[in-house]
Amino acid sequence: MGTSSARRGPTGPFWRLAKRTASRYLSPGTAGRVSAREVAARYVAALGEGGVPPDMACALAAFRLTRRVAQNLGAFYCQAASRGWPAALEAWGLKEAAGEEVIAVPAHSLSAALEIPGGGLEQAVAHTALVGLLLKPPPGGRGGGVFVPVPVPVPEAARLVRRFLGDAFSLRLLLDLGESLEAAAPGFSPLRQGSIEISRWVERAAADPSLAAPHLRSPEDWLGLPGWTWVTGMLQGLLLHLTDQGFPQNISGKI
Repeated sequence: MGTSSARRGPTGPFWRLAKRTASRYLSPGTAGRVSAREVAARYVAALGEGGVPPDMACALAAFRLTRRVAQNLGAFYCQAASRGWPAALEAWGLKEAAGEEVIAVPAHSLSAALEIPGGGLEQAVAHTALVGLLLKPPPGGRGGGVFVPVPVPVPEAARLVRRFLGDAFSLRLLLDLGESLEAAAPGFSPLRQGSIEISRWVERAAADPSLAAPHLRSPEDWLGLPGWTWVTGMLQGLLLHLTDQGFPQNISGKI
C-alpha cells in the first residue's frame, strides 16, 4: 500500500516507528499492548517528520487539498441551512432527481461537485470520506448511494466538517500504514476490527467538544480566508489532540 503522501517516501525514522507501532498493534504476540490511539499518534509524528520534535506544519501540508474540500463542504451545508437545499444544490451545479417526492441526489455526484480536482490520491481519499459522510442515512432515510437532505441548522456545517476531517485522516492512516497492519494481522477479521477501532478513536477525537470553535455563518466566510483559517485550526487541533492523547512518553519516543 505504501504511502498517500506525495511529499516523499516513508523512509525517515518517524515513519519507521509508525510502521513498527502498526505492526505491534495487530501482531498476535503484542496485541493489546499497543492502542489505536498510539497508532494514530505515531502516524501524526510521521506526517510531521522534518523537524524534531515533528513539525506540525509538515503534517498540515499533507492535508492541503483536504482542507479546501472541507471549506466547500462547510459552505454547502451553510447554504442549505440559510437558503434551502434546492438553492444549495443549484449553487454547486446539481439539481434534485426529477419526480422525487423528496430531494435526492447521487452521493458520488455531490462529492464530485465539492472536490478539488488534480489531487491524486489525496483527492481520492477526500472523495471516499465525503461519500461515506453523505451516505450516513438520517433516521428514516434511504440508502442505495442516494443522498437525501434533512433540515440542518447553521452550526451543523461545523460539526460535519470536523467529522469529515476525522474520516479523511483515518483513511489516510489506513492507506499509509495498511501494509504494516495487513502483514501483522493473523487474519481478515482482526485486520478489519483493528481498522475499525482506529477509525472510531479518531472519530471520537474529532468530536471532542474541546476542539469546537465559533462557527462561520455565511458561505462566503467558509470559502474565503476565514474558512481556511477555521478549517486549518480544526485540523491542527485534531492532530495535536491525537498526539497528546496517544501515549505518555515524548512523541519522539524510542527510534
